[in-house]
Parts: sequence; C-alpha cells; structure tokens
Amino acid sequence: MIKTLVFIHGWASVPEIWQGQREYFARDYEVILPDIGPAKDITGAANIVNDSIKGKKDIALIGWSLGWLVVLEALKSFALKPKGVVAVNSTPKFCSDEYLGAGFTQTHLNKMIRDCKRDPKKTVDNFYRGLLTEEAKDMLGEFNIRNLNYQSLMHGLYMLRDYDCRNFLGEIKFPALIIAGAKDKICPPEASEYMYKRINDSQLKVFDCGHIPFIDKAEGFNSTVDDFIKSVGYHYHLDCVAIS
Repeated sequence: MIKTLVFIHGWASVPEIWQGQREYFARDYEVILPDIGPAKDITGAANIVNDSIKGKKDIALIGWSLGWLVVLEALKSFALKPKGVVAVNSTPKFCSDEYLGAGFTQTHLNKMIRDCKRDPKKTVDNFYRGLLTEEAKDMLGEFNIRNLNYQSLMHGLYMLRDYDCRNFLGEIKFPALIIAGAKDKICPPEASEYMYKRINDSQLKVFDCGHIPFIDKAEGFNSTVDDFIKSVGYHYHLDCVAIS
C-alpha cells in the first residue's frame, strides 16, 4: 500500500504548481513536493529527490516533463524501489531528432537556450503561451512562475538538452502510469507511446489537453492517478483511452 506521493515539477516551474494535487491527495497520503530548482545538473536534481524521501517507505514518484527525467536518474543512481511511478507529459530524451520525429529538436532547444540567455522572462512567457486555458494561466500567476532564477532556468535547459535515459526504460520493474496530452507540443504523445511500449508493467492514459494536464484537466488527472495508486499491488490495469 502506497503511503507517500512525491511530485516533482518540471522546467520553469516551482513545487507549488502541484498545489491542486497536494490538496486532493493530502486526505489519504503524505505528499512531498521537492524543489529541484537549485540543482545544477540532473545528478543534483536526483539527489534532492532522494534526500526528500530518506527514511520513507511505500512511495510513488510522480514526475512532470523534466521532473520525469529526474525520476529516471534517481531510479538509476540510487536503485530506488518505489511501489509505482507516474510519468506526466514527459519523455526519456527531450530532443526527438533521432527517435520520435515529433516534438522539440536539438535546433529548437539550442534556440531556446540562446533566447533564455538574452531574455529569460520573455522565454518563459513564450514557453507557456498557448499551452493553457485562461483559468490555468491565472493559476500559474499565483505561483510566481515568471520570476524564476535565471541560473535555474539555464541549468534546466542543459539537463533537457543532454539527458538521455531511453536505454533504462526496460529496467523499470514496478508499475508505471504514463500520462500524455493529445495536444502537447512540448512532449508530444509519441514520447509517451514510446515509453509505454518499453516499460513492461505500464499503463497509458491520454488526456485531451496540452502540456499541463494536472491543471487543465485536474479532476480527471487526480482521479486517474488516484485509481492507479490504489490499484498498485492488485494487478488492475486502466484502459488506454483518451479522456475529454
């Protein structure tokens, strides 16, 4: 039985972006929201996550976008054995040039790095523009997303550029829920399908949304994750269907 949920945020965000999940899940679980912002590389980010769960048992790791790459590195580096993992709108390798044919290319990311060096605020604004409903944009404003530390933004972009964990997917031996957004232009659903085919005990859920389903489709997201968490250990599998 899972007792602790660990939600890891993505690039250009903060732990509080999971506030809706903290409020929803705190009734039944301990909820931990580590801040990977201070990390200078993927190893440092994995260390932050590992430190946040020291002494904890019966955990589930939930990573969004860059946060999922951090989960993969933590699994590799510390041989963690969570009861389950959840990949939220993510990928095992952010730049898709060789293996997906969709999503960000190395050229796109290099331009984003150059733009961030020149004007980090504008880069973050452009990143979020068009990804969310107006309601979700208002919610993001509450989290002070656009006042992020410049060095944190750059370190995160380098992690996205350099990290490749495709060969590790087959080593994941515990239940995995993979969540995708059908309209996600950052981590396209093809990346989630790629992981679904390579992680043995995995389930795929596709929401009719963009890159941030836990805000745009919060009710469906929370109930899907909750069902998965409760099903771990009971060999129950969700259907692979889109949610409107």
